[in-house]
Parts: sequence; C-alpha cells; structure tokens
Amino acid sequence: MARPRKKHIFLRIISTLIWIAAMVALGMLTFEIYKAKIMPMKYFAILGGVALFLLIIFFAFINNSRTRVWLFLFNDILFLALIGGCYLGYTKLYDVMDFLKENLGATYETNIYYFVVNKDSKYEKLEDIKGQTVKLVDDLDNKAELERNIGKKVSVKLEYLDNIVDSLYAIQEDTELILFVNSGNYDAMVENYEDFESKVKTLDTLEIKFRMENTATGVDVTEDNFIVYLSGIDTRSGKLPAKSLSDVNILLVVNPTERKILMVHTPRDYFVQIGNKKGLKDKLTHAGLSGGIKTSLATMENLYDLKVHYYVRVNFKAVTKLVDAVGGITVYSDKNTTYTCWTDRGCKIKPGDNKLNGRCALAFARERHAYKGGDRKRGENQEQVISKLIEKITSSKTLLSKSSEILKSLDGTFETTITTDEITSLVRMQLDDMRGWDISTYNVSGTDSYEYTRSYPSQQLYVMVPDTKTVETAKQKIKEALGK
Repeated sequence: MARPRKKHIFLRIISTLIWIAAMVALGMLTFEIYKAKIMPMKYFAILGGVALFLLIIFFAFINNSRTRVWLFLFNDILFLALIGGCYLGYTKLYDVMDFLKENLGATYETNIYYFVVNKDSKYEKLEDIKGQTVKLVDDLDNKAELERNIGKKVSVKLEYLDNIVDSLYAIQEDTELILFVNSGNYDAMVENYEDFESKVKTLDTLEIKFRMENTATGVDVTEDNFIVYLSGIDTRSGKLPAKSLSDVNILLVVNPTERKILMVHTPRDYFVQIGNKKGLKDKLTHAGLSGGIKTSLATMENLYDLKVHYYVRVNFKAVTKLVDAVGGITVYSDKNTTYTCWTDRGCKIKPGDNKLNGRCALAFARERHAYKGGDRKRGENQEQVISKLIEKITSSKTLLSKSSEILKSLDGTFETTITTDEITSLVRMQLDDMRGWDISTYNVSGTDSYEYTRSYPSQQLYVMVPDTKTVETAKQKIKEALGK
C-alpha cells in the first residue's frame, strides 16, 4: 500500500486544526444561544443537528486516505467560513445580551438639577456663589444625599421651599436670587413661558443617581395579559431625568397568546388628580415633576382604575434613531392637503401614505398645529408611529437583519422595569411562529379650558377637562383586552 504523499499529510494537519477550531467556535456559539434562552428549542435542535452533521462529515473527509487535494481545500474554505460565521453570531448575540442586561430591569434613576440665576446676575460661574444662599425644594427621599452631592460641587447655604414655581417667576427679575431646580420644573417653565430661558442663565448642572427597588409582577409575559405604561419625554438635556414632563402617555394592553395590543392614549394636558394627592388637579404631563415616574404611573392607575405591571420611559428623540435603524416607516395622513411640520420645516406630509425617515417621523408625531383636533390628533399620530414601529421591528426580516442597528439606536434612550428574562421570552415566542400582531387604538377626549393647577396655583394654564364617557369607554376596552 502506497504511503500518503507529504502534501496530503500537511493538508490533513491543517484541516484537523481547522476542524478543532470549528468545534470550538460552534461550541461557543451553541453555549451562548443556550444561555441566552432566546432561540426556540426546535431551531436550537436543528442548528445543533446540522452542526454535528457537518463536523462528522468533515472529520470523515480528513481521515479518508482517498480524499483528493481539491476536496481538502474546498472543505477548509467551507469551515473557515463557518468559523467566521460562528464568531460573528457569537459576538452579535453577546452584544445583544449585554445591551439587554445594561438597559432592562431599571435599578436606578437619574435626577438632573441646574444652578440657575438671573441673566443679569453678577454670578458668572459656580465658584461665584460660594457661601451664598441657594433656594431649592427637597424632591428626593434622601435629603442627606442631595446635600452631600451639592456640597461636592460648591459650599453654599441651603434654604428649602414648599414650592419652587414662585421663585422661578421671581428669578426673571431678581438678580440676587440663586435657585437649585430639577430639570423637569425648568423645562415646564420654558414650555409655559417662551421667554423664560432668555431671562436666566445656568451656572452648572448636577446629576444624582440613586437605586430603585422594583418588585416582581408575577406575570408570565408569554401567557398572561399585562399592561405597560409608555411615558415619552422630550427634555432639554436629551437625557432621561427622573423628574420630567411626560409628553406621551400611552397604556399598552398586551395579550400575548392572541397577539393583540390595545393602545390607549391620554392627552398630556388632561386635567386629573395627581397620584394619590388631594387638592388641586393638574396636567397629566406635570405628574412627574415632583414624584417622577411613580407619580405619573399612579396617576394613570387612578384615572383608569387598573394595575400597571411595567413602565417604559423613553426620550422621544430616540424615535429618530429607531426609525432610521429599521429603514424608515410609512404613515398615513388623512388630511386632504399637504402641510409642513412646524417642528421641522424640512418635513412635508402629503395626503395618503408617506415614507418617513426618523427626523420626519418625530416631526409627524409632534405636529398639532396643522390639525383642528390639535393635541387629540397628535396623540393619534403618535400611536400610528408606535404601531408602525412595532410592525416593522417584529417582522422576521427586520428582527433578524437589523438587530444591531436597533440596539444601537436605543442605547441610553430609555429605561424600563421589564427584565431581560421577560424580553428574551417574548423574542423566543415571536421567533417560534413569527405571527403578526393585531394593534388597535383608542383615544380619550375632553374639553379645552384654562384652570389653576397644582404645579402653578397662581396662574391659569391650558388644560383638557376629561370627557367621562370616553374615559369609561377606555376602561371597558381595557377590561375586554385583559379578558375580564
């Protein structure tokens, strides 16, 4: 029997090393998929079976003395490509899971504050107020933590107020006044009084993070119906401060077994009782100014007499990046004339279907001046943008091909109490059969009015007094969606 030629021995050694590398790569990918619990078992079994089959066949070729040189080379190239694919799959999956762990199951929230003075004040930088009296409202449960963080920035005397609004009015004329105000109250003044920002200046910014305690909901998100409160904010800082105006308020009632979602939109200016507090009512958007997301959530629960299981807070500017990440969305305009969005003069919306990029999708979601319905119509447009995004993201093509782009667009733009395990369970369920979701919407309505509010007790602001019939209808629709 003829001895194998040397080049065959060399090829066998190279091929054996490639085979070992392929086993390691496949093992790492398989373990990462198993650990992530994101792939349905039927696909996992198929993937494992194909991988094992290829490894056995390749090993048989390596140890067959009759294998020709071209077949060695063909198999080597094939398995080098397999190794590359495994490495790419492993890194992408690792990045996905790392993103989920970092961004889901909110464990802390960030409070953002500004040191504010009159624009004509003698104070130009933070060091200038050393030893002076700074007025503020204690809006953290841990006052000692607040004072400790201020002390790290500058040594000042602190004077606590019952309400910061009167001082925000006064600082527009008082050149000696120094305020320490959370970003939510500052943004509210900018919104209600357009020239406020031109009358003041910010000396510095302080961010304080503290841990949140979240309790388990007891919900199986693949079997049980549940409610998610979507709170969309649009802040001056572009971040996610705990105390902020909630410009978008939508309840998502999710039925995972029937693949149905009911979206109930509540106008930002709805005149409601804030949280569990008695006294003057306020705009819904102001609920988060003092108590943060917990107060906003409690306000929604009281309004609709229900229990919300999860919340998602998102900076609505994230819409821009997310829409671009999925390749744009198509929205429908029922307005019979073309109009230009007031928030972005470069975005024109024509009657019928409109293919929009992220910038124009955000402008469309913000637009209210072009419609007689004003904020009511804006709510409907916001729901349409969210619906189109859900449809695009949950499609098999987008879910598999755009995952990295979607994650990058969302990084740092949202916080949620939904956990990594719950999201992976939903993804696994969706991948299992790729069924579409039936999304329906409902908007509560009301009557335009001007009222004194809890946040601004000395100044009448525009509000929308709830139409109790539409609120009761919303309650009934939510009960039906929950199967009650």
